Amino acid sequence: MRIEAQIDQLLSTLFRYVEKTVLVLVGALSLLAIGQVLLKIPVHGEIRLEDVLLIFIFIEIMAMANVYFVRHAVPFTYPMFIAVTALSRLVVLQGKDISPLNLIYEGTGILLISLSILIIRFSHRYSHEAEESHNRSELKHDDD
Repeated sequence: MRIEAQIDQLLSTLFRYVEKTVLVLVGALSLLAIGQVLLKIPVHGEIRLEDVLLIFIFIEIMAMANVYFVRHAVPFTYPMFIAVTALSRLVVLQGKDISPLNLIYEGTGILLISLSILIIRFSHRYSHEAEESHNRSELKHDDD
């Protein structure tokens, strides 16, 4: 049993370092991608909205990796923000050639993801407030 626990501890440590290495790699690749987008701006001769939105996607990916280092967990809403930005960028890229039905689908997707983010945020807020209220009432009853 002791050897099994040591192997589990060794594997856990190995995976923790692999995970951190991959997160650093994700951050570095996102930074390189931002550099590539910025280097293409002089080629276009203008700063386009699609480039700015792409930079925001990469910044959100870097922020998600950073949050994982700080909290050791990624809030579910971060990937959802990335999805909203990606869908917005898709709408911008298609420009005037977009069919009305596709625009409705993509707009509905943005709306549903945004509503999901709101629901998740409110549910976390109210669940934490309910938990704190419950803890305060328990303390109050313990004092009586």
